[in-house]
Amino acid sequence: MTRNDSVSPAVTKQGSQLLPSLYSDQSIKRLKAISSLRRRGIGDSVALPQIIVCGDQSVGKSSVLEGITGIPFPRQDGLCTRFATEIILEDEEGALDMRVSITPHPSCPSDKKETLLAFSRTMSDLDDLPDIIEEAGTLMGLKGYGTLSEGPAFGKDVLRIRVSGPTNLHLSVVDLPGIIQVPSEVQTEEDVEAVNWLVDSYMSSHRSIILAVVQAGNDISNQPVIKKSKHFDPNGQRTIGAITKPDLINRGTEARIALLSRNEDTMKLQLGFFLLKSPAPEEMANVPPGVASHPM
Repeated sequence: MTRNDSVSPAVTKQGSQLLPSLYSDQSIKRLKAISSLRRRGIGDSVALPQIIVCGDQSVGKSSVLEGITGIPFPRQDGLCTRFATEIILEDEEGALDMRVSITPHPSCPSDKKETLLAFSRTMSDLDDLPDIIEEAGTLMGLKGYGTLSEGPAFGKDVLRIRVSGPTNLHLSVVDLPGIIQVPSEVQTEEDVEAVNWLVDSYMSSHRSIILAVVQAGNDISNQPVIKKSKHFDPNGQRTIGAITKPDLINRGTEARIALLSRNEDTMKLQLGFFLLKSPAPEEMANVPPGVASHPM
């Protein structure tokens, strides 16, 4: 089975478990209306509702993103998200259609802007995604993509992946670069500031639903994504907590993680926390084809 075959079933099987409220008649009606506005380009001028996936590096954002969208993003050691990636799911009749484009940042120079706007790819198989991401990063002029060894490591332009067809869901999800806590030889102070600016720009929009991904083995209340969400959403009205890697919980902290997952801790979110567990590689080897890969 190719990855392409798993997009729609993944959304069908996992979406109803992960996001049951999105399948109510009222929610479907509203999401279709938002999707219609987005197709008309209104989202380029007016902020439309979207889910933004954010958190520290290596906390499991890719698995959470795949659990929601059904799209398996590349996960390689030393490789991280370097720009915002918007995934737009549209439930339409007909065959699955996957198209990729780049939306330049308003500050992008005119000559580079023309090059980025001309970028358009159609995916017949999700196995094409890593190469397309590599090509997009090179066009954006980001260090680490292609043969580029100089330039910024993180970009303000947006990679847009639009999936239409039998997805059973109308949804816009944005994957953001992981927050860098401490600069290093590999990731500089400029990189830290670039990522903070990007995350803050999305969090500050009142149309953004903040999906704050945190690792169970860390002090959750002190993780940067939680501090940022408190700043931009002090009442916790549009923040959802996703606690990953529960197998790394430190001994003695189990009780607090349990309280957090039930939203009974002193740190509460109106939309609550969810405790997520992804299968280990050896467990995935025994998963039959067509079965959801992230039973969260």
